[in-house]
Amino acid sequence: MASDAAAAGTELSSATPAESIELMDLLAFVYLQNGLPDKAAVLLAARNILAPDDPRALLALALAQVRSAKPQRALNTLEQLALLGAMDAPFHLVRAQALQALDRRDEAAGAMRAFVALRNNTAEPSPETTAPERR
Repeated sequence: MASDAAAAGTELSSATPAESIELMDLLAFVYLQNGLPDKAAVLLAARNILAPDDPRALLALALAQVRSAKPQRALNTLEQLALLGAMDAPFHLVRAQALQALDRRDEAAGAMRAFVALRNNTAEPSPETTAPERR
């Protein structure tokens, strides 16, 4: 694993800023998918300093914080996201998880209801409902 970090460090030093951020995103995703949320959270927090206010990255950071057993930090990150106006269905799902981890069950249930409502509203229409009417 140390050689992976050294290789990533070498790649970051020769990469453009945009490539570095893309590499950080990819590495954070890999960490999250492989049960290393602490590492993902550190990487995404650093990424947020380099390129702040990216809703997708902030949501990933909040998810990493929830999975790292830091639900209050996740709620703080979600507040940043809310200030950007990015309160979509995934936002409410991660918020529900953070609130549940803090044993704030009523608020968690409300966030989950918001998730379900938004998810149902943004679902793609089925072909049957969008097909032109035949005469």
